[in-house]
Amino acid sequence: MHSWYKLLWWIGTSLYGLLLIAPLLWMFSTSLKKTNEILQPHPTIIPDNITVQNYIHVVNMPAFRGYLFNSLFVSGTTTLIVILLSSLAGYGFSRLTFKGKRFFFNSFLSVQMIPGIVLLIPLFFILQRLTLIDTYTGLIVTYVAFSLPFCTWIMTSFYNRIPKELEEAAFMDGATRFQAFYKVVVPLSFPGVLAVGIFSFLIAWDEFLFALTLTDSESKRTLPYGLYSFMNQYGVEWNTLMAAAILTMIPPIIIFLVIYKYFSKEFLSGH
Repeated sequence: MHSWYKLLWWIGTSLYGLLLIAPLLWMFSTSLKKTNEILQPHPTIIPDNITVQNYIHVVNMPAFRGYLFNSLFVSGTTTLIVILLSSLAGYGFSRLTFKGKRFFFNSFLSVQMIPGIVLLIPLFFILQRLTLIDTYTGLIVTYVAFSLPFCTWIMTSFYNRIPKELEEAAFMDGATRFQAFYKVVVPLSFPGVLAVGIFSFLIAWDEFLFALTLTDSESKRTLPYGLYSFMNQYGVEWNTLMAAAILTMIPPIIIFLVIYKYFSKEFLSGH
């Protein structure tokens, strides 16, 4: 009976894995096809004539390179700011005692439950008054605001698992609270920092609606809008669009794989 359960589990997970990877395989296959092959009545998964010209065309587009730089700059800056602020805020909620702490923490976290689309128009008018429309600062502030509550909750949870006796020992050795924070607490909560970094980076990297609404010029728009721009009034360049989508996936995949190595190492070491 146990072998049957194991077989069913293996079949179920395999089918689920195929279901997840099938769209990616189709994207990759389409990116290697010529236009006439995509438009044929019975398209095939394996291209008849494999070509990498679509990737070359996308990479040689100055607009795509501009979108890529904008996404890297906005996402990277957002990630650094969120890591810094959530680390400090999470430590405050975990270690400090002040009146109304539970209320402020719950209120802070409840913001995460509000759909972003509801805040789009108010946020637009606020940034317009601050002359931050069509600026990197406006996008970064927006993404930080949406990532910070959940990331603060993550860091607070990690800090709560660290014994306070370690900080008290640092205090006895003459360390200040801030020294105990970045020399004792932060290294022990490094997996949380990595999780916060991945979450905030992906939020900024994948977001489309705010990038479209809060920017006017092509020079400030990010990769999600760049993918949208391949759909024009004359149709959709599916092979070029899929090539651009594959290239867009590469930076977060590389970052995730690099961070995951350290993430796994920290958990396996028992921290």
